[in-house]
Amino acid sequence: MVPVTETRQLDSPETVVSISAIRRNLSMIAILLAMLMANIDASIVNVALPQLSRDLAVTPSAAVWVATAFLLPVSCFIPAMSGLADQIGRKRMFVIGTPIFTIASLGCALSSSLGWLIAGRVLQGVGAAMIFAVAIPLYRRFFPPARLGAVLGLNAMVVALGTCAGPTLGGVILARLDWPWLFLINVPIGAAATILASITIPHRQPPRGNYDLKGAAWAGAAIASFLLGIHQLADPSTVWAAFILLVACAVFVVLFVRVERQVARPIIPLDMFVGKFSLAVLTAFWSFFGQGVAFIALPFLFQTAFHATPLESALLFTPWPLVIVFVAPLSGRLADRYSSAKLAVIGLAIFTLGLLSLALLGGHPPIWQVLLSTAVSGLGFAVFQSPNNRDMMSAAPMKYASSAAGILNVNRTLAQSAGSGAVSMALVLAGASAGSLASQAQAANGAMVVAVAGAAVAVVVSAVKLRAVSR
Repeated sequence: MVPVTETRQLDSPETVVSISAIRRNLSMIAILLAMLMANIDASIVNVALPQLSRDLAVTPSAAVWVATAFLLPVSCFIPAMSGLADQIGRKRMFVIGTPIFTIASLGCALSSSLGWLIAGRVLQGVGAAMIFAVAIPLYRRFFPPARLGAVLGLNAMVVALGTCAGPTLGGVILARLDWPWLFLINVPIGAAATILASITIPHRQPPRGNYDLKGAAWAGAAIASFLLGIHQLADPSTVWAAFILLVACAVFVVLFVRVERQVARPIIPLDMFVGKFSLAVLTAFWSFFGQGVAFIALPFLFQTAFHATPLESALLFTPWPLVIVFVAPLSGRLADRYSSAKLAVIGLAIFTLGLLSLALLGGHPPIWQVLLSTAVSGLGFAVFQSPNNRDMMSAAPMKYASSAAGILNVNRTLAQSAGSGAVSMALVLAGASAGSLASQAQAANGAMVVAVAGAAVAVVVSAVKLRAVSR
């Protein structure tokens, strides 16, 4: 294998490192394994939420916290981890974060109460934040720009496949095994990714500088206040707490912006938020919000309105990840050759139609109609994600690669967290905490309408981005 070229030029953030094709591909596999593992865990518990509610003797709205407890720390810690990776090195961050996630998975499997399970999920979220913060900057470090769209297509496939295949895999596991196995499957994957990354990913001495600790703290506080405030809105008795948290979020945002304008090396450079980059971020937020709502609401809908088992509910999801496996890499390659902005609009339009068809299924739809609706949703999202990610990353200078990747990932998890909060709110408002299957079905169907609205907003913003790019 060709060793990393050890020169002064290598330390430049503009340099693509020179390594052999075999080592480059093995490094990519290590990153993709960790990304797959972390993204599967973002959704694998969704199909188990009704069962966890019964097994742990908690309300459905409380069980949703098993999903939120993972997404919340991911959203809060990605900005901090992105800046920290520039201080300690991206490879080091990756080989620390992956074992943390793996050990936390083992802790989740051994949990005997909702409290311990949520604690394990929080630690998983911290490990996932460390992985997400460095994955795309590492790709940009050892893949040339001409191949970036294809590589991001593979990454988008893994992210979408992990998120979408999570419910299917969860249903298959629950058909034969108990819910702790939802987390035990991470142990061999995490171990393999850690060993492979330690051997193959090239190390780069990071440029030293003052770490933006205040910016990281204010960003994390703002994100946490926002998400907790959204969840408190679900309960009429805690609306006052939601108001306080959302006001605190606004204050933290002001403090964050003030700090970022003063420090030499901000964790999120504010001058990135112009033009195509801002529109791509906003488009991604609303698309992932719609997906996040759908992936929490549909298991409740399938298992209450349609009386499906967890396995049957998972199988109804199967067309979604299957379509993504084939379409996402192709979409990434097309984005290198054609207008990525046009591809994003087309994909989002298809995605919105798919979600609309799921929201209009009715009480007793034929199986083929459910499968077709999930397939159309998966097709649209697969066509959209890679081109939009390419627009976002290509609009950011190489020196902001970590910050742009952090924004990309925190934007996704923030949107998914907001989506899960919307479903929790729908469950409470519909009286689903009382255990009524009819009220849970009503809440899930109402949440799907919210998912359609989120996707429709994404279509509009993406169309604005296309018009701006055309001009």
